[in-house]
Amino acid sequence: MNLKLSSLALAVLIGLPASVFADAGRSTFAFLRIGNGSRPAALAEAVTASAGDVTSAFYNPALLGGFRGNNQIAFMHNQYFSDVTLDYLAFAGKRDRFTIGGYLALGGVGGFERRDHPDTIPSGEFGEDNFVAAASLAYDFGSVNAGMNLKYAYEKIDYASASAPMFDAGLSAAITDELTGGAAIKNVGGEPRFGDRNYPLSREYRLGVAYRPLYLQQNVTFVADGVAYSDLDSKLNFGVEYNYQRYFALRGGYGTGYDSRGVSLGGGIFYRKFVFDYAFVAYKNDIGNAHRFTVIATF
Repeated sequence: MNLKLSSLALAVLIGLPASVFADAGRSTFAFLRIGNGSRPAALAEAVTASAGDVTSAFYNPALLGGFRGNNQIAFMHNQYFSDVTLDYLAFAGKRDRFTIGGYLALGGVGGFERRDHPDTIPSGEFGEDNFVAAASLAYDFGSVNAGMNLKYAYEKIDYASASAPMFDAGLSAAITDELTGGAAIKNVGGEPRFGDRNYPLSREYRLGVAYRPLYLQQNVTFVADGVAYSDLDSKLNFGVEYNYQRYFALRGGYGTGYDSRGVSLGGGIFYRKFVFDYAFVAYKNDIGNAHRFTVIATF
């Protein structure tokens, strides 16, 4: 079994550019780019400066304290096509200016054919499994928030496996009463080792703004993010969100520079201390579409 080929198949299945694995010396752990939360997905992941719930900490840990209430728990099930899944659990609690939390993400892909050579008959099937465990901390300095995620990631592809510690760091700041800015750096850490070879992580740099105009009673939020990678072309993501008096929310987004990902849509329903969020992400090139369901409890 060729590890490079199976990683390439994983990248294609989850809608990432196949060039991620075009060179054996380039990055690994493609699953680190699969975002968490239905709200971010519906906004094309343009949430570096826009806190909405605890899932925002995946993109910028400085946003960890930007949720209602003192404590919050979120669970998400993500169905990527037929054989790709991701389950995600996040939690956080506010204590004065500190917010402490974390998340656990479990993912996998099944149905790869095992072949010793491309022209041979398959000898069986294998899968890919991965998980990420993170501890998060954010501090409110007033108009500026700072945060960090300490993460441990693991991946198993057939008989090969690797793991690596890493961290994310971020800032968010209120620029005006209407405008918020955010910045984050992600996946800074060691190189996972598959077999006798190390593969670098793809470092991610995020810069975003969120605009909530007063003339719309701040019920509408416009968001935009620029995302740069250590090994991929940069992306631009845009989104808009409408909230109606804590009854429901409507969202839409679009990202540029992607090989397969297209328009994203979604919304949420607020019921007492619960939020039920949904996101639909369209993919091109006959890959299929993705659906995310998230339940959030605030108390």
